[in-house]
Amino acid sequence: MRASLPLATCLFALLAGLVAACGDGGPPAEPDAKKAETTETVADADSTDVGPGTVFTTAKQCGQCHREIYEEWKASYHGRAMSDPLFRELSAEVNKEECIRCHAPVTLREAGFETPIARSDLREDAISCLTCHDTGDGMAGPSQGLTGACRPVYDPQQSDVVKMCFVCHNQHDTGNEWLRGPYSPEAPEPRVRDVKTCLDCHMPEVERSIVPGGPVRKVRRHTWYGGHSITMLRKAAEIDVVSEALPDGGHRFRVFVTNVGAGHMMPTDARHRSFDTYVLVRDAAGKILLDPTDPQQQSRAHLAKFRKFYRGSGKKDTQIPPLARVDTLGEGPGYVDLPEASSGTGEAWLVYRLTPRDVLNKRSLDEGDPHDIDRLYRARVVIRKEFTYGK
Repeated sequence: MRASLPLATCLFALLAGLVAACGDGGPPAEPDAKKAETTETVADADSTDVGPGTVFTTAKQCGQCHREIYEEWKASYHGRAMSDPLFRELSAEVNKEECIRCHAPVTLREAGFETPIARSDLREDAISCLTCHDTGDGMAGPSQGLTGACRPVYDPQQSDVVKMCFVCHNQHDTGNEWLRGPYSPEAPEPRVRDVKTCLDCHMPEVERSIVPGGPVRKVRRHTWYGGHSITMLRKAAEIDVVSEALPDGGHRFRVFVTNVGAGHMMPTDARHRSFDTYVLVRDAAGKILLDPTDPQQQSRAHLAKFRKFYRGSGKKDTQIPPLARVDTLGEGPGYVDLPEASSGTGEAWLVYRLTPRDVLNKRSLDEGDPHDIDRLYRARVVIRKEFTYGK
């Protein structure tokens, strides 16, 4: 199952929690944590649609009780999986069945934790609460002792990332990358890293009540920050620069990237994503000798590309494994020689592209609003590392 499970989506834990992509700045502010003496149930006295015998069919129904979690989901790329402009373009305006089955799937349990099947209705709910929690008889979660209109049931499978996440997020081998990596429970001894799962990074723990008036408990965020988040991208990578004098004058500049925080390859999942390294070089007087945002100099300033290439491209994948430090894996030299650079300063850039056509320009240095449509096809400078060279 681990080697064959495909596609791109779930991991949702609505009842009490359940794994760099939505948003740009990490988790939202922590809610006020106030202890409550009332019994925690999933019944809301103000609800007009939720009550005993309710048949749950929409995420909005879940949101009447699980309000904070619902708002997180609605803003996430799970909640927006069918409306995201980039997805709509790449899926030919949602005409590809293999895309819909993970962006608007039937429940994971209905599909037997295998490759999901596309829903025929309520596709606007995308990857909804029901996708990951609905058992047919109630709502599964990792906590025991809950009662309420949605008939919550304890199911340890809710925290099994192979079942909950791999069915969609293993389409491009992301799950298997983690299983082969140093954070996996199957990593060889002696371990170099403690076990971490998808949940630890993409659904971090938070203390809060899961219904209004309920007791505060440890649960999980439902934000799934990842490849759309500058914060998560910065947690995944570090860069450093090595400059060395050339025999006939000038310097060679080499940029290394280390996958310090991703439990899988970097980048992972969609084949159109990439990390690229660039270098900006100034002389001792501050004059720019090499500028990555100058269209005339950009190709020379581009040192390496790290990417899982499209099938049939004939190119070897150049993703960075967990904990690896590399200057290139074959796509680009990893360095640039500047005979005119005797001494001065510079910057190494780690640039992230969601698609190959993302343009690197001066506006790429401005983080801006990650949900701005204008940003969809603009490269993002994730890390800028200052350095000096020469005397």
